[in-house]
Order: sequence, then structure tokens, then C-alpha cells
Amino acid sequence: METDKSTQENSTESTREQILELATRLFSSKGYEAVGIQEIVNEAGITKPTLYYYFGSKKGLLQNIISQKSDIFIASLKKASEYHHDFIKGLTQILRATIDFAKNEPDFFRLHCILSWSPSTSEERGLYEPVMQNIKSIFSDFFTQSANEFGNMKGNEKLYATLFYTNVLAVATLSSADETFTQDSTLYKIIHSFVYGVANG
Repeated sequence: METDKSTQENSTESTREQILELATRLFSSKGYEAVGIQEIVNEAGITKPTLYYYFGSKKGLLQNIISQKSDIFIASLKKASEYHHDFIKGLTQILRATIDFAKNEPDFFRLHCILSWSPSTSEERGLYEPVMQNIKSIFSDFFTQSANEFGNMKGNEKLYATLFYTNVLAVATLSSADETFTQDSTLYKIIHSFVYGVANG
């Protein structure tokens, strides 16, 4: 009986994970609003009641995707953004961490980019807003600490944090299609061109 229960639990978890992975891929390729419940269940080979059993709704499905994947991304950014009085090294670590996450979780990273630029009034952006605020805080805190050594950033920390975040997303996205964007020499040029702009801003 114990073995049967364990097998059933494993099967349940497997089904749940398959639905999450499939939905992540669909949402990231078509957008959250463009994907309906029927398409998800058809692709997954399940019934609507099965999806509702696991997630309650399409909104609940997205919430589970966000909960499962965003914590990993945020943890990697927090570690990379620990400031050790080396601005260029810190920027490089943040960029590298984002590229690595994009390579390891390509579907969720694409979804992250979509959700990042979703209208503020949309359901999906409302669900993702806590994650976005967390990420903004990580970047803002890094630049605030850096401003102690780069005096010309004082008062513009949030602006530079936003500009760098935008650059990071663009480079990480490009890295999935072009390996040169993962090379140390390319990252060096990207970071130094950004730092040059800060130094002369």
C-alpha cells in the first residue's frame, strides 16, 4: 500500500510538472493573454478538470510558474549583486548570472521578458509585479552602494539601475541566438561601454 501511494504521488508530481513546463513554453512563445485553457489541455493531453484540480485556473497556473522559477532567478541575482567595492566586476557578475539563467531556463526567461513589459493594468503584470519590485530593488541597491565610489551617480542611481537592467535583458536575450554574447571579451566590451557612459554622464 505504501508503495502504491508513493507511485501515485510521483505520478501526480510528474503530471503537475509537465503541465507547468508546457504552459511556460506556450506563455513564453505566444503571450499569456493569447493562450487559452483549451489549448493548454489539448497540448498536455489532459482534461480541463485535471488542470483545475492542480492549479484552479489559468491565473493559478501562471502563479505557480512564477513561484517556482522566479525564486531561482532572484537568488542568482542577489548573489551576483553582492557589492565588494568593484563596480565593473559586480556589473559583470550580474550580467553573467542573467545570461546563465537565460540559458538554463530559456522558456521562463522569455516569459520574464514578456511579463516585464506587460501593461501595468494587465492581469499577468499584476501577478508578476512583486517579482519585478524585488528585481528592481536588487539593481537599485547595487547602484546605490556603487554611488559611494562613483560620485557622479549620486541622485541618478535608479536611472542607471533601470538602464543597466534593460541592457542586461537585451544581452541575455541575444546570447540565446549568438554565442559571441557569452564570451568574456564581448562581455568586457559591453560592461566597459556602460561604465564609460556612467563615468561621463
